[in-house]
Amino acid sequence: MLVRLRHGVTHDAMAGWFGVDCSTSTRANGEVRPLLDEQGMHRQSRRAAAVPGRGR
Repeated sequence: MLVRLRHGVTHDAMAGWFGVDCSTSTRANGEVRPLLDEQGMHRQSRRAAAVPGRGR
């Protein structure tokens, strides 16, 4: 998950590395992201950062 956030790796690539389905990678992202946010480790997505007025 942290590799994905720091380097912009796709869910497909993460799934391939860990030998799971892409939906599993996506679901794990959805479960872990709020935990990171709670600890102040939120990083704005590249897409949100590129669009004025988007992001948290």
